[in-house]
Amino acid sequence: MTDGHITRLTAEDIRASAHTLHLLTAYLRTGPHVTEALSLIAALVDADTGTAVRLGEALRGIARYLAQETTVPRTDTVEATLGEYIEAASVLQDLRLLALTLAPLRTAPVRTSPAETAPWQ
Repeated sequence: MTDGHITRLTAEDIRASAHTLHLLTAYLRTGPHVTEALSLIAALVDADTGTAVRLGEALRGIARYLAQETTVPRTDTVEATLGEYIEAASVLQDLRLLALTLAPLRTAPVRTSPAETAPWQ
């Protein structure tokens, strides 16, 4: 998970990461060449280092930290929150399968006419 070197992070570092995802979304809306787009998406959904996997690891880390932190009261609300973090981490872990979706996209035939607007745009 780490390379042995741990850097002190700030909330701004995390905001910058979220902003990078925002930039990716905006860039994909510009219609880059499909090869380039798939390369960017591949980095995002990689089964070992992709965003979903890393976010799942972070949520588990948050839950572990809070469970071990003696200053955090062990109320029903805190316990429920820890459970929600673990559940969300599990859902994100399941998204590892997204990496498998790239091969069919890379080999799909290329359309020669413009695509209809997708409902999520």
